[in-house]
Amino acid sequence: MTLKWIATRTQEDGVFNPAGLGCAATGVPVGTDLLTRGSLMIEVALRPTVQPINLLRFSVLAPWPSGLNLCLEPDGTVRLMMRQGARHLQTALKTTLGSDVQTAHITYTWDAPARRGQLSVHLPDHGLLWQTSFATPFPLSMHDAQLIMTDANSSKIGAGVVFAAIADAPCPLGPLPGLSGAAAVDTPTGPKALHDVVAGDLVNIADGHPAPVLWAGHATLPTLGRFAPMTLRRPYMKLWDDLVTTRDQRVCLAGSEVEYLFGEERVTTAVRHLEARNCAVSTKPVPAVMTYYQILLGTHGIITVNGALVESFDASAVLDKPALIKSSVLADLAPDLRPSRVGLAAPVLRRHEAMTLTGVTIG
Repeated sequence: MTLKWIATRTQEDGVFNPAGLGCAATGVPVGTDLLTRGSLMIEVALRPTVQPINLLRFSVLAPWPSGLNLCLEPDGTVRLMMRQGARHLQTALKTTLGSDVQTAHITYTWDAPARRGQLSVHLPDHGLLWQTSFATPFPLSMHDAQLIMTDANSSKIGAGVVFAAIADAPCPLGPLPGLSGAAAVDTPTGPKALHDVVAGDLVNIADGHPAPVLWAGHATLPTLGRFAPMTLRRPYMKLWDDLVTTRDQRVCLAGSEVEYLFGEERVTTAVRHLEARNCAVSTKPVPAVMTYYQILLGTHGIITVNGALVESFDASAVLDKPALIKSSVLADLAPDLRPSRVGLAAPVLRRHEAMTLTGVTIG
């Protein structure tokens, strides 16, 4: 079954389309049918707090009492509480959220027929992932899903919430791909579109030696928050064509300025940190969803895509944790193909460091 995102909500508005975001609406009234499988994801920007924070709060009495509350407690515990009629569900996940300025993806997935639910918290900037599983999850009804996403009276989102989204199947948890499928990666036989790359193909890496692809995959995501597409513009960074990425995709910077300022041959930084310069802009127009691609190598490395040096897939948050990898985009990766070495391809610059460097080399 192909996953479809059917609803999104931001601080400004909400969209609900059971046919799938970006598809033509059917016009069929929404009933109380259950989404027996699904996902509820929120992206939230957090600061240290000494008070509990309601990230998402929903409550109605008709056609039966129903409610959902997702909150963050001061000690970093993320708590999910749900009500359906006389039944109540509560689960909690201890994290370090709230200890610093952080952006997090908090996701509740459910598969009612399989009697499996999961609550997950991923910090994309830190490569940290927490997850807990539980039996007998509560599925959302289509009626409740619509109200959560579009009715400001029955559903409230916290001030730090960037977006909320609902899908009709469990979505992958943890790190996600971040490159356009039309972008071409350098291989020994020439550039090859990422959507055509398969496991076993060889790609060129920064040290000049071809490396085998262990996994090539994709994920379809709502184009909001960190998943909003950005365009790296040619000819910056040696691009021979524009490159569309997520805001979190990391690109490589190298040269004498890098060595002078950081004592490294090369460093990486998230594409969003280049937004203040002419080399990176928000992609226009923006579709409701996009499918992003990536490739996993035996060693997390630097690959050349459309002429620019970018990071291959960073799966360090799940690679050494078999229990987490089962719910990630790498769920189908055979255990004997999982890389044994987990680490950064190059030092990662924070925003203020990237601004200093790009001001010298790009701006």
